[in-house]
Amino acid sequence: MAMNGDENDVTVRAARALRQQPEPGWFQVRDAVIASVRSTPRGGWPLLVDDPRPGTAAGIVRVSGLVLGALLSRALADDPEYAATDIDLMVEGGRLQGISIELSARYRAQLPPVVSRVRARCRAVVAEVIGAAAGVPIHVAVNDVHP
Repeated sequence: MAMNGDENDVTVRAARALRQQPEPGWFQVRDAVIASVRSTPRGGWPLLVDDPRPGTAAGIVRVSGLVLGALLSRALADDPEYAATDIDLMVEGGRLQGISIELSARYRAQLPPVVSRVRARCRAVVAEVIGAAAGVPIHVAVNDVHP
């Protein structure tokens, strides 16, 4: 849509027409492309897990950073005050060094309580998954607003 709101603008009409026309040959390859993307392995950083009962068993337990990221995303979903737009884990030497969360907040939302709630939810997930929530810095930035 044009920034000036002119629905009769040539570029707006052209963009609308192009969106309505499928790419030639797309229907023949669509399923194969989607299956290929879904089956592509995604690598995640292995995170060391703090043993809740040290000394009870030999070995090391690791959790993929992808798992932690997915659990954080799930924990931060469905809040009417904000939407998480990006979650980034900082990992060094197999240890979680920090979490960076970017948010889009609801217009006129009280940001300090929103940020506190996001940090508390992140700490709870990290504590449950890897057991080391206390020392992990959680950076929260509100980069956008929405109605």
